[in-house]
Amino acid sequence: MNISFSRIVIVSAIVAVCIVPLYAHHGAQFLTKVIELNAMEVQMGQLADMKSQNSNVKGYAQMLVRDHTESLTKANDLLNARQTSAGAAGKPAQTTNNAADVKMSPEHQRLYDRLSSLSGADFDREFMNAMVSGHREAIQMFEVQSRAHGNRISSNQTSTASNQQTMRQKPTAPDQHKYSRAELRRDVDTAQFANDTLPTLRNHLQQAESIQKQLQGK
Repeated sequence: MNISFSRIVIVSAIVAVCIVPLYAHHGAQFLTKVIELNAMEVQMGQLADMKSQNSNVKGYAQMLVRDHTESLTKANDLLNARQTSAGAAGKPAQTTNNAADVKMSPEHQRLYDRLSSLSGADFDREFMNAMVSGHREAIQMFEVQSRAHGNRISSNQTSTASNQQTMRQKPTAPDQHKYSRAELRRDVDTAQFANDTLPTLRNHLQQAESIQKQLQGK
């Protein structure tokens, strides 16, 4: 009887350890990646604002810093909420709203270092090329997340996305909504965040492509 009870306790402990954080795993991975991407974009924007003498590039860089700082804050808030809901209460959240404190991936660090070594027209051209390719990849990632577990963009959000050429939208500010564990299992929070952020990313891409063509003389 004692052996059976011990087995039950052990199995229950394993289930608790494995299942409780599971619902947050996929969404947390997405948010962790988003935090790194946003921090990278902020640092890239700050670099371009400092190095470029092209008014269009500088204006674009300042927009990056502003928009991706807001997105970084939102992603951190969502990740903090997930850590709390996953039973991580009492543990300090390993997140920061300071882009400089977020470690870049090796790939992004190499890009940053390469751009840092350039100047003038060479910098402007390579920076905008990186912004075009980077935002194309980011849009694909956010589109996938917006459909996580069958989540879909609402008709209103679709309309907003289609009209993003005329009105730039920023990620919505953190609200007071508390997501249930059932919603977190379906990544409703990160799907909504992806939906809200896509118009901004698409606008960034559109402007980057326009400046890229200007720099190429097309």
